[in-house]
Amino acid sequence: MSIVFLDQRISTYRIDSTGETVLTDTPLLIGDIGLQVVAAQAVPEHVTSVRVALSGMVGIVPGVEEAPEITVCIERNGGDTLGSGIMIFREDFNTQGLSAFSPLVVAAGDSPPVEAVLAGQIRYTLFVSATDSVNTILSGPVTFNGSAVTGTTI
Repeated sequence: MSIVFLDQRISTYRIDSTGETVLTDTPLLIGDIGLQVVAAQAVPEHVTSVRVALSGMVGIVPGVEEAPEITVCIERNGGDTLGSGIMIFREDFNTQGLSAFSPLVVAAGDSPPVEAVLAGQIRYTLFVSATDSVNTILSGPVTFNGSAVTGTTI
């Protein structure tokens, strides 16, 4: 059974680095995609071999004299609030001693369960938050991308 492309989506929160959104410890939804996987249902073996590749970039500027811990999370089939879905990725970035840094880049993979595939669409959401911060800014750019495939090369 060959590999079959199912879907690819892109979510863009900011296209440049001119944002001024202050990050807090309340997670902010910055990426939202719905991957169509209904085509996997055409072949019974494909339902159990769906794979999802996710990537994103988050541009952040820490406040002067701050060392926030920045958390980036990805959930499957949640709502607009972190914790409403199944967490498939979490990264805590410690910025202690950094006065500046490049945009944070995340890459994650998921093998969704059969029931998620049978629903026909899988929603993935990207959240960001910052603790110990007063002036940490989500400046951008911010993008979130995902693609789904099924099948094998065996």
